[in-house]
Amino acid sequence: MEFLYCFANTSLTQRVLDYLLRQMKLQVDAVTVIFLNDCWVVQLKLDLAADAEHWANCWAVLNENGIPYQPTTAVALALRDLRAGCSPIEVMNRHHLSIVSHGQPQPDAVDCFQEIFVAGLGYCPPSLI
Repeated sequence: MEFLYCFANTSLTQRVLDYLLRQMKLQVDAVTVIFLNDCWVVQLKLDLAADAEHWANCWAVLNENGIPYQPTTAVALALRDLRAGCSPIEVMNRHHLSIVSHGQPQPDAVDCFQEIFVAGLGYCPPSLI
């Protein structure tokens, strides 16, 4: 099972990643988090063995906090390259996207990215709140 969702800001993205870490850890195969300046994109792959209740709960959390995302060409190509085994750094350089994390849910990586990005800008845009 695979989901691709867009979240308006850091807080919503972290809320979903925390949920996945606490409630779905055993059912999560991989999570990819991409920052696109105006939003966060999260691709979630669940284990096919996840039961219907876990799937429904996860879907509900995703829908409460974000919206389904139709990927741009760059995002689709980046996700394809990550699936093919390319490193996140290779993918970032090739597609000029910010891959914040890839693998297990990592809310701390989102925190760290937010702090560094805001420090570099000198202000906090709405998508990084």
